Amino acid sequence: MKIKEINIITWVGLLINIILFGFFWFLSFYYEIMINELYLSEHQLPRIFSVIYIPFGIAVAVQFISLMILFKFPKSGRALAVISSMVMLPLSLVFLIGYMFSYEKHCSENLAVYNKQPADIGLIFKSSSALMQGVLFIALGLFVIFLGLGAGGLVAGVGVLSLCHSFHLKNRTMIGMMQGNLILTPGIYSDTYIIPLADVTLIKEDDRLFKLHIRSAGVDRKCTFRKGMIESEKYQEPLKEILSKIARQE
Repeated sequence: MKIKEINIITWVGLLINIILFGFFWFLSFYYEIMINELYLSEHQLPRIFSVIYIPFGIAVAVQFISLMILFKFPKSGRALAVISSMVMLPLSLVFLIGYMFSYEKHCSENLAVYNKQPADIGLIFKSSSALMQGVLFIALGLFVIFLGLGAGGLVAGVGVLSLCHSFHLKNRTMIGMMQGNLILTPGIYSDTYIIPLADVTLIKEDDRLFKLHIRSAGVDRKCTFRKGMIESEKYQEPLKEILSKIARQE
């Protein structure tokens, strides 16, 4: 496992998940010992906490496994990270976000990072919609929590996830051109890279999205981009110009 290549957010999230598992394990153990001193209505507490800490423990173990196989079997590792994080929502989103940053970095590790030199053409992500969505979901989640419903934490977690997207994508180029090279951010959690035009193929384009195939410097991946995520309302002409320079898949 290439520890230095794993995003620090991943380790913070894993630590949070371990603490969460330990907390419920302690409560289960503590109430089991103290069961004779509990009121009759509290006798179910050890069973309730055991129902929580056992799947949490399994989820943490699976998260360790997902990290161990990230660099050998990235897609399988990502699947395990997503599934195990679903068990511990919403706090496990911290681990999942860090994992996705690590995954994207590994998948594009041989590409040249774009150093933000002036581009000939550049279209940036629409981060404002993710920001508004994040604020809305957090407010809604807090309101649901105030009503005493458990789903509020999940809703607020989705809001936090949207906020992270908005901060990461702010002023980040989705697609552009510079000196005959393509400027591209392959995924929401990716860095932005500069790739020779000859190494990119246009697989599909319609009114909603376009799909590119990158084969460059040992990287072989397909990326889908939604046109609705482009900041400018007049993106059609510059995007058309960029895509016209990319070879189409036959």
